Amino acid sequence: MGYGQPLESMQFPGMDLNLPTAEPSIEQGYLAPISNRILDSSVHPENGMALVQDILLPVGLPSEPLLIELTELFFTNFYDVFPCFHITTLMEQIRSQYLQTQAPLLLFAICALAARYHQDPSVRLSQNDWYEQAKFQYELTQRDPHPALRAIQTAICLVFHAYTTGDFSAAWLFLGKAWRQACALGLNRIDTDQEGTFSLHRDEPRTDAEKEEHRRVLWLLFIIDRGHSWLTGWPHAINDRQFKVDIPVDEAAFQAMTSETFGNQKPAPFTYNLNSLIHGSSVAIKPLNLFHYLAVAHVILGRIVEQVYSLHDSPNSPEYAHGCDELDSYLAKFRLSLPRSAISLLEASSNTRSHVVWLNTVLNTMTILLHYRPAKLSEPNSEGQNISAEANDHFAHAVIAAKNIVKVVKDASHASIDSVLSAHLGSSFYLASTVLVIRWRQTGDPTLKEDIDILDLVFDRFNEVYSFLGLKFKLALQHDLARSPESIAKLWRLGFRGLLADCSKWTYVQEAVAGKGAAL
Repeated sequence: MGYGQPLESMQFPGMDLNLPTAEPSIEQGYLAPISNRILDSSVHPENGMALVQDILLPVGLPSEPLLIELTELFFTNFYDVFPCFHITTLMEQIRSQYLQTQAPLLLFAICALAARYHQDPSVRLSQNDWYEQAKFQYELTQRDPHPALRAIQTAICLVFHAYTTGDFSAAWLFLGKAWRQACALGLNRIDTDQEGTFSLHRDEPRTDAEKEEHRRVLWLLFIIDRGHSWLTGWPHAINDRQFKVDIPVDEAAFQAMTSETFGNQKPAPFTYNLNSLIHGSSVAIKPLNLFHYLAVAHVILGRIVEQVYSLHDSPNSPEYAHGCDELDSYLAKFRLSLPRSAISLLEASSNTRSHVVWLNTVLNTMTILLHYRPAKLSEPNSEGQNISAEANDHFAHAVIAAKNIVKVVKDASHASIDSVLSAHLGSSFYLASTVLVIRWRQTGDPTLKEDIDILDLVFDRFNEVYSFLGLKFKLALQHDLARSPESIAKLWRLGFRGLLADCSKWTYVQEAVAGKGAAL
């Protein structure tokens, strides 16, 4: 069972980790969230969004001054997590009331995320209501939402919020829905010259700024899809053979665009071929474009996920090993193509630090996935090596990668811990802690325990921002530290897929939280 396991497996005795949702009514109607009004099921779905606007719901958007304040808080605290908004355009659309009338669901999602950072307790208490409103309105969208860009941005915000609060079912389903909507509108192929299949009428991006914002939204959806797939073992939604969206330009160039100006830079063409994709990354060196490197890294991560979770090759087969080795070579090439400014926190500016942390963490996570292989004994291979010794060598690479993740955390903490406290990274930190626990229990090396303690402290800080994730991973780490020697040996022997299938840690988390009488 993965780190982002379905919510039904994370139900705590006496507690409901799902945020309140509307219960379906009898007679095929459905409830508006936090209201008792039943919407008539005979209303045509295409008119759903218009109908929502006419219903008097107890929770509405905040006043314009508060809405602007919350949006500014959102960009201050979350833009590094959601680098897919043209800030000037969005603020103009709020002041002109365009978003309030045409895409209120996005504003509800933004308010839900930003509310936790507001100094007024009453505003903070509204975050759940705003989240429910955003969910409700997004659930009403059909395959061709308008404006499409804002609907998919809403989905991205909802996926993030749902994952950090334990509403994993919603996160998983919204990912799939957003991708299907993008495909129906042809947004998955905005940079191809090939004739495509039929697509519905779509909001064609007209200006360079609009085109870049569409590219960033689609790429962030791709990145989140890959991020959810590796930690669950479930297939990703987005097929990159059906994804022809060029890689966006750097952040400064994007934000400098206006509706009247043309961008001076051109996006880098996206290609399915990994060699060509890695070779083309040189265009991102100057000016430094970390979003480009994050995009390529998650393309490679997707291929690794396909290999690691393949239903066709046994993890002990030569074909599986060959596939992993080939991907490891691509990963090495990609690492060597990166400039130091993209991977060194010592050379990172305050504007790029969080993405340098993110990129380093993803790179080392991929190494762990490729090298934390099953250690089951079998016949010697063609070179006469014992497979168990070979597996131990691979695990040593995984340990090095886990230690690298800890080093990234240490280096980042010298400047600001905020760059580490990203929900994109929590599962990678837990994976690293598990690898280190196994090696520490095998060797007794005290430096490994020091690294484990560092990650334990990170989960404490996570708990201050994302209480569900922080407590979940901290308790899971406590369980791993207390495992029996036999359990540790089994974790090492079964490899990463065995770790993912182990449900004992989540049972421990359930019981520990229930014993404390805590609520997530």
